[in-house]
Amino acid sequence: MTLRHPNILQFLGANTMDDKPFVVMPLLPHNAREFLRGHPDKDPLFILRDIALGLEYLHGRKICHGDLKGINVLVEESGRALLCDFGLTRLKADINSRTRSNNSPAVSGSRNWMAPELLTGSLPKPSTDIYALGMTIYEVCAFSLSQTDVHGLPQLYTDQVPLHLVAYGDFVELVFKQDVRPEQPEEDEFPNFTGSIWGLAEHCWQKNPKDRPTAQQI
Repeated sequence: MTLRHPNILQFLGANTMDDKPFVVMPLLPHNAREFLRGHPDKDPLFILRDIALGLEYLHGRKICHGDLKGINVLVEESGRALLCDFGLTRLKADINSRTRSNNSPAVSGSRNWMAPELLTGSLPKPSTDIYALGMTIYEVCAFSLSQTDVHGLPQLYTDQVPLHLVAYGDFVELVFKQDVRPEQPEEDEFPNFTGSIWGLAEHCWQKNPKDRPTAQQI
């Protein structure tokens, strides 16, 4: 299937070099995090709009991204955002399933952005992409104003502990069992988090997949 959309990074081809496989795609200068750090005058809402349009296109063709987050959104100098890396998620999941130990979780993607149902072995679906979109809204709007270089999504859930330092079992406990989500930041500190944008993020990361909006609705 050929995918062509203004907000999808085009796949140009694949080959091998020295017995190592590689894919060929256009080279863009920034991911969403880098772009917004370097262009503090840019409104992140335009990037979020492009992400939603790209998801709507993929979901309309029965394709899930599977690993949506800020670094998998590339941005042209003009500010147009394009989704990338969605074609590799199924391959990574297959590799993980063949190589993990029996005690390892059977999940792919980035846990900071993962819907609760993925933590219990469910397969990626459009609704799990929407959950990741909610987390990406939080990520992109916060990073657009943050002056501190941080790793992952720090201080998202509880006790100001960077999420990448939370043990996997504790992470599952927080997200799945306790239904913990980020708290709304102060609007004077993060003015892009208006009530409507925060409401959209909360709608996207509902625990029940049926309660989340579709990309088309967004």
